[in-house]
Amino acid sequence: MILEFSIENYKSFRERQTFSLVPDEGKSEAANHLVSVGDKYTMLRAAVIYGANASGKSNFIKALEALRSLVLLPADRGPRERFAQYAPFQFNDRTQNAPTIFSLDFLLDGIRYTYSVSISAVAVLKESLYFYPQGREAKLFVRTSQTYEFGDYLKGQRSVVAELTNANQLFLSKGAGNNIAQLIDVYRFFSESLLVIPFDDAKSEAFYLNLIAERILKAKKNDLFLRNFTALLKSFDTGILDFRVEELENPGPNSKYDILTEHTHFDNAGKERGTATFSLEWESKGTQKLFVLGGLLLQALMQGGVMVIDEFERSLHPLICSYLIQLFHDPKINSRGAQLVLATHDTNLLSSNEFRRDQIWIVEKDKTGASELYSLSDVTGILKGAPYEKWYLSGRLGGIPGIQSLDFELNYASHVAN
Repeated sequence: MILEFSIENYKSFRERQTFSLVPDEGKSEAANHLVSVGDKYTMLRAAVIYGANASGKSNFIKALEALRSLVLLPADRGPRERFAQYAPFQFNDRTQNAPTIFSLDFLLDGIRYTYSVSISAVAVLKESLYFYPQGREAKLFVRTSQTYEFGDYLKGQRSVVAELTNANQLFLSKGAGNNIAQLIDVYRFFSESLLVIPFDDAKSEAFYLNLIAERILKAKKNDLFLRNFTALLKSFDTGILDFRVEELENPGPNSKYDILTEHTHFDNAGKERGTATFSLEWESKGTQKLFVLGGLLLQALMQGGVMVIDEFERSLHPLICSYLIQLFHDPKINSRGAQLVLATHDTNLLSSNEFRRDQIWIVEKDKTGASELYSLSDVTGILKGAPYEKWYLSGRLGGIPGIQSLDFELNYASHVAN
């Protein structure tokens, strides 16, 4: 579970910005939107991020994915191989060659961890991992370039692994790959419990569709995931009765499986005459996305994972969007503390009391092109139950496009060269 995520000097985020799933202590609304872990930690089950086009919403999602992919990089990187995750703010002399910094606070088996990393284009400049086994900060390791300090809690061949870690490799990843138990657990949080989905192109959607197809193929007939997934699809009112997955004999570059959906077949008089089966490709874009998104969200709910999704509302009806969020806010359904973070333009979610004030985040750019991130609970004068959607669309909360319609003229005159 995520507590906080901070980014600095990554794409449009020039200064350090912190996103938090820790509830505001002064806010008492929607108690079911909170989940407690032991007697030390209480977190929000979900959060939503708004902002104008090009404000930095997608860059925030990409930043979290950049940290995840950084941790999961293969160990056989070349000594001078560049980091694709290094993306400094380019519109400032101070930052365009400065480090990109990520920091994540999260819970693992009820214990808080803080992992931070600072990178240049070709090297890890700083890296650290702390945890709080008794509620107090304890060092596991701190790295500055190729110099290491280890805490007493970190066991295993830590010095040997440090010697094996190249300048452009993470000690966390190298240590996990060399069987340092505590680092394996943290690595698994990034690989198994945190899933960041950009949904930014057909290739990425095909990747996640294949992921769900593989999960279905591995499931046995009475597998709990399969039963829950079938029930969830039926609840979307798509008309799908059942489905099956078949491996393609000649898979394409992005497609390995054919997913077949089953629907009721009727005669000319409207009477049921059995079922009809056809490929998921024939379904609407919304149904295709629901198939992928439903499977991924279900995995998170069943495992207690963290789902971060960009373009959440694309191809989905507003009522479906609301329904999916309600699954995470329902303590009976979300009994394992799964979290959902989404970026969207769907302002309907602001008008239905779907979120608390501290669950609503806004990204906007200042005049220098730098993105700023803030919670609605940080905006003065915003009371519980206020018309959030109306105020947001009016510009009172920030994060909307500044359209200057009178500055645009449609020119039909042909160009005449002098």
